[in-house]
Amino acid sequence: MNFKEYKASLVFRKYNNSKIIIRFIEYKIKNFFLAILAKLNIFKFNSKKIIDIGSFKDNSYINYFLFSLKDEYSFTYNNDEHAKKLLRRIGFFNFFKFTTANSFFKNKKKIEISMNSNEENNKILIDTNYFNYFYDTKNNKTNDIVMPYFMYPRIYNSFYKKINILKKPNFNIRVYFSGSVNVEGYSNFYWKKEPERFPNRIKIINLIEKEFKSEIYFINSKEDLKSSEFLKKRIIFCLHENVIKKTTYKLNFKENMNLLSLSCFNINCPGVVMPLSHHLIEGIKVGSIPITSCNNLIYPNLTNENSLIYSNLDELKNRIHDALNMEEEEIIFKRSKVQEYYKLNLSPESFKKNFNKIISNDNSKIICCDDHRSV
Repeated sequence: MNFKEYKASLVFRKYNNSKIIIRFIEYKIKNFFLAILAKLNIFKFNSKKIIDIGSFKDNSYINYFLFSLKDEYSFTYNNDEHAKKLLRRIGFFNFFKFTTANSFFKNKKKIEISMNSNEENNKILIDTNYFNYFYDTKNNKTNDIVMPYFMYPRIYNSFYKKINILKKPNFNIRVYFSGSVNVEGYSNFYWKKEPERFPNRIKIINLIEKEFKSEIYFINSKEDLKSSEFLKKRIIFCLHENVIKKTTYKLNFKENMNLLSLSCFNINCPGVVMPLSHHLIEGIKVGSIPITSCNNLIYPNLTNENSLIYSNLDELKNRIHDALNMEEEEIIFKRSKVQEYYKLNLSPESFKKNFNKIISNDNSKIICCDDHRSV
């Protein structure tokens, strides 16, 4: 990535030119050392079956893919200029524990994966035309599987097994949302396939603030969690004005996931370029009932049994009223269905089970959302 491309990637960070230059120098130095480390990953002895991912394309789904299959498979990659991207994505520990350069396993039998959607061969193809799959179902084949959409990718690097799952929520925390509300980034979202069904994040948050202002508690720092006013409101917002890394949010991964786990419901809003957001899967993982319009964009579809579904802003307002007034027994029932849905359909274990069914089939496809690359 040259300086012009790097600067463009930071458009929503609001950095001044001097900071961008410093960050670019850091990026280049880090890339240099990552390239060296990637070249050293050539020795590995194990008895696992091997998945060859070839030349890595910097795909965001790789963390979930690797985490789901790492106990049964090891991974090889082409030791080319893209190898350092794999190291950057999955982290030092996972890179050296679960992957090896193809040069060390030249004569080993491998399950070959193609990450190039336009490639026609007998490899298992990861097809990132995710939204086309849902909007054009007549093209679906019986030997295709859908890779579940995933949580924020870096959660799988180390934090996933530390996520706390509760059977009962805190009934005082009825609705929760944490995320960026950068106007420049999120107000430009427009989903031409169903524009009314998917209003942008700014419209959603503005509506809730207007209609339910007296019910909202705003978290502006970690200290607010200790305030006597916390839990006196039934809607909890932790909003960030800038597009920033999750690692620098007001709440860290553990604190945010803890509040999600405690919440009865969580609001799902579109991202910058697509309707789906990692927040949806993170909430489902811990059993927080989604208030969402994305019910038909994950597989299998969400239903009224495990979510509150809206298709426009007026319906969203009604669903929030439903969430605020729902009986505790019904919340517990829905919560159990959400957790069951995750285990059966979105968990790494469920994906591994489906993956093992197709590895012997020629021309099989894995339909996958690769974030902005799938739009």
